[in-house]
Amino acid sequence: MTRLAPYLAPLLIGFSVIAEAQTSSCPAPGQWLDGKGSPVATDVWMRDLADQQVVMLGERHDRLAHHRWQLQTLAGLHALHPDMVIGLEMLPRKAQPVLDDWVAGDLSEAAFLEASDWSSTWGYDPALYWPILHFARMQGVPLKALNVSAELRQRLVEEGWQAVPAADRFDMTAPAPASPAYRAELADVFAAHDHAAETDDADLERFIDAQLVWDRAMASGLAEASAEGKLVVGLMGLRHLSDGQGVPHQLDDLGVVEHRSLLPRRLDDACQPPPAGRADGFFILDGRWQED
Repeated sequence: MTRLAPYLAPLLIGFSVIAEAQTSSCPAPGQWLDGKGSPVATDVWMRDLADQQVVMLGERHDRLAHHRWQLQTLAGLHALHPDMVIGLEMLPRKAQPVLDDWVAGDLSEAAFLEASDWSSTWGYDPALYWPILHFARMQGVPLKALNVSAELRQRLVEEGWQAVPAADRFDMTAPAPASPAYRAELADVFAAHDHAAETDDADLERFIDAQLVWDRAMASGLAEASAEGKLVVGLMGLRHLSDGQGVPHQLDDLGVVEHRSLLPRRLDDACQPPPAGRADGFFILDGRWQED
């Protein structure tokens, strides 16, 4: 072994260098990546985002880490573009007066939950969203209700867009058709439902149509809010923006082309490149405390 030492040492050093290079190639928590998975400086990235018409921040609704990331990003963008609107998937258009009263400081937390019918309309723990809602109130940032009620969604699916008066559908226009890839994705989601075995093709079409209403409603709300040159940041489930489908696709159809879709990404996944086209950017979360 003594005689082999001169030969083994360079090999061990080489392995160490390789391992160090592999480790250093993994982005650290707090790092932004572009759509191809390449690191990008936070200041450069935030300036690019602040120049957009619409920025969409995807979430899993029950993940505290996702909402912390959203708040951090909102604060950074607000510093660069204070003329901002925050769009919320969580509430339907009819709740807009409640959001206005909240930002104006006219409602307590309890009164807000009651007036918005939060528990029935959204249902997720409001504690996940309070920091964002209080940020909007503290900074005077308007909140925009992006969704529509389940009743209106069902009416549009069953009666058709032309049969529903424009005023009843908040002047929204009919959605652009789903791409084949999006249809296939939604079909997989539908097939995973417990009742899927008892349904037929017509049920699948209604499911897809309902999803398109959902996407179009949010895209329409974002487009409306951006019309006056404001930076609009939409918070929504990540499925609504992944792979450029859903809301981004509908924004393109509405003529809003300056938009970015961003997703949080777990650290233990981050050493693998993100799927091509999944999003325009990614933020690396610290998996040491993430709650999933």
